[in-house]
Amino acid sequence: MKKPALRNNRYSKKEFTETQWTKSSKSLGEYIFRRLSLDQSDKELQNIRPRHMLSKLIVSSSEINTYVNDYLAMLDNAQLNSASKLHLNIDLENDIDYVHDINNISLS
Repeated sequence: MKKPALRNNRYSKKEFTETQWTKSSKSLGEYIFRRLSLDQSDKELQNIRPRHMLSKLIVSSSEINTYVNDYLAMLDNAQLNSASKLHLNIDLENDIDYVHDINNISLS
């Protein structure tokens, strides 16, 4: 095995595509667990990254932060998709009656 300091691109980001298993997570903790499980079992990462001595993890804290951001983006996309499926009209200007001339308002 090569020395950890001599490994090329050991912290380069891999493009992640959501799987059905990660999409079906019911909470942030479950999503992070599933992403950690996938990354920890990745043989390619195991070959190029050093393991943390105490935790035995090959992922870093910045990657866990990326997991959280991915989860929040996934929730935002799910909300936008559900809004578009319901054909909601978000254009509020069509729903508001503007008063163009304030002098024509009569107070009763």
